[in-house]
Amino acid sequence: MTDRAGDTDDKKYTEGELLSLRERVRPYLTEKRYLHTLSVEGEAAYMAARLLPEREGEVRAAALLHDIAKKLSYENQLNYIREFGIISLGETPVGEVAHAPAGAAMIRAHFPEFAEPDILSAVAFHSTGRREMTVFEAIIFLADYVEPTRTHESCKNTRAVFHARFDAAVCREDAVEALRECTVRAMRQTVEYVRKNNMELDGTTLTALSYLENGGELADTLTEK
Repeated sequence: MTDRAGDTDDKKYTEGELLSLRERVRPYLTEKRYLHTLSVEGEAAYMAARLLPEREGEVRAAALLHDIAKKLSYENQLNYIREFGIISLGETPVGEVAHAPAGAAMIRAHFPEFAEPDILSAVAFHSTGRREMTVFEAIIFLADYVEPTRTHESCKNTRAVFHARFDAAVCREDAVEALRECTVRAMRQTVEYVRKNNMELDGTTLTALSYLENGGELADTLTEK
């Protein structure tokens, strides 16, 4: 994997557009969820500044949009997924993660100017991950897990491990590996938590975890699923 030489003067989405998006997503979220969303944006921007500097605006947009379906009922989440034919999780998603693909569907419905493939996929899979996920997707997945308002010990510990490895990385390849390793760590902890609490586990996470544990790498570009 090689370093990118993106044109940082040609970024998609201006600061003004992102500030506007912050206000537009607010009605879709509880106050606690809104603070979480802003924290995810900050964490994702920090990762993107090193890993995808030319796409930082897109990463921030995905972070701001990732939980917009969280307040909907499960049935309404499924209705959005069906109506807009969004990237699904292969089967009907379990209740805890249905807001993710539903959020991608809502982007198409209410925020069409942000309905580009990388944003849609990152939002759709931010709770489960997926096989052959991209650096872009992994940023949103891990930022959601380790952002500073998370108080669960597993989240706090993974955040500390990630920042230690990420900040010490001497090249982009090492930074991507820190992202991959901590994405695996977060997935393992998620599986353990779900099973410990007798909750329903979405199989997409197990598929994603198996792929990464068996040498799968994070992709630079999105491929058709």
